[in-house]
Amino acid sequence: MKTRVARPCCSKETFANEAEARRRLERMHALGLRSVLPIDVEHCFNGWHLKFPQPDTGPSPKLRALVEARDKGCVRCGAVVPRDEDSIHHRIPRGRGGENTAENLLLLCGSGTTGCHGYVEQHRTEAYNHGYLVRTGFDPLDVPVLLLGTTWAYPSPDGKWVISGGEGS
Repeated sequence: MKTRVARPCCSKETFANEAEARRRLERMHALGLRSVLPIDVEHCFNGWHLKFPQPDTGPSPKLRALVEARDKGCVRCGAVVPRDEDSIHHRIPRGRGGENTAENLLLLCGSGTTGCHGYVEQHRTEAYNHGYLVRTGFDPLDVPVLLLGTTWAYPSPDGKWVISGGEGS
């Protein structure tokens, strides 16, 4: 019998201890109850949950490498950050239909809550004005980005910057 937790921490089914969560995991695997089975258990604030595989909705490794090579560092502050600490930012968010294309992606330092990526998320009006975000109905190819606070450029589908009034880089 499942021991209830006093206050669940999220909308997932919450188990009071790891043993109970592992029993449920084993039972689900034995019976094949779902088309997508949990892969493990995880601890969360007030209890244990079944951990399901997360679909990778981000850019492919090839596209990520193209954006990293084009941007060479954070496009907002210029910081060069290790690959595992950078953040690929969608100018049109995926939730609004933004695609994984070179012109829709920027390299920013930090995460969605830290560094320049966090700054862009918290200061959205400025981000729209500087091209780090693109308004609904506009094409990212037609919206320039302010690079390092000094240069306006358009991202191209082939992974280059087209400097406003100049040549590509």
